Amino acid sequence: MTEFPHLYPGAGRIAALSAEERILRIRADRWISYPRAEAALAKLETLMSFPERARMPNLLLVGESGMGKTMIIEKFTRDHAASFDDTTGRLNMPVVAVQMAPGPDETRFYRRILAAIGAPEPPRATLAVLESLALRLLTELRPHMLVIDEIHSLQAGTIREQARFLNMLRFLGNELRVPLVCVGTAQARNALRTDAQLVRRFEAFALPPWQEGTDFTGLMSTLIRSLPLRRESEIDDKALARMLKMTGGITSGVFSIMSQLAIAAIESGEERVLTRDVLGGDRLQAALGEPV
Repeated sequence: MTEFPHLYPGAGRIAALSAEERILRIRADRWISYPRAEAALAKLETLMSFPERARMPNLLLVGESGMGKTMIIEKFTRDHAASFDDTTGRLNMPVVAVQMAPGPDETRFYRRILAAIGAPEPPRATLAVLESLALRLLTELRPHMLVIDEIHSLQAGTIREQARFLNMLRFLGNELRVPLVCVGTAQARNALRTDAQLVRRFEAFALPPWQEGTDFTGLMSTLIRSLPLRRESEIDDKALARMLKMTGGITSGVFSIMSQLAIAAIESGEERVLTRDVLGGDRLQAALGEPV
């Protein structure tokens, strides 16, 4: 029987560490699974295994900032990490993930592709040279998916710049015959709509803010069992409603508050988060850094 049966086994092992080590683990990025995120990962897996054809299906992962879009992509990329085949001498990179520059800049985008696949950039390269090199290397690499994060940055450019950039994405998808996954806020939908041919190929998958119900209760239960506290936390429905009100249902806000409360519980020796901590009081005020 585990020493901390109220925790997941991995969290239980961490709970046996010192206070300083546990606080460092809480502050570090970590994957917390929940049904909507698992559904998004399943969508990505389906795209990865899609047979090659002239027009591949694409996915638009959309949600407000802080809803966990990038964490999902990072998790998926880790699950399909690059590897080197000593026999063939080839690099296998199933997923090429690129974050857009703050605007539809084709030159900077191709540079970011080269950086993502570890290719040196030619000095004083023109757009045409960068495009040719990136396309050649991607063709040799044969990834199964191209991910473009922060796609809503398109809207920082003019209509003409947006059109050119989207035309480039369509060109890449056609040439490489791989699914495109675009990730962004709600504005991403409007940006893609400027290219009627391209937008028809995208299926939208939304990550809406949390609301009261079993999904949010399940998320909180998972989160609580993942925090390496040595005593079992107790949070009731009133505290859950308060959490939603404070964070607007944004995932990063929920995780941040619970992490801060967990750290405060370790530092105070309480070793658990209680309803009263969420509903108000000194500990919540200290966690938020402001009156509540």
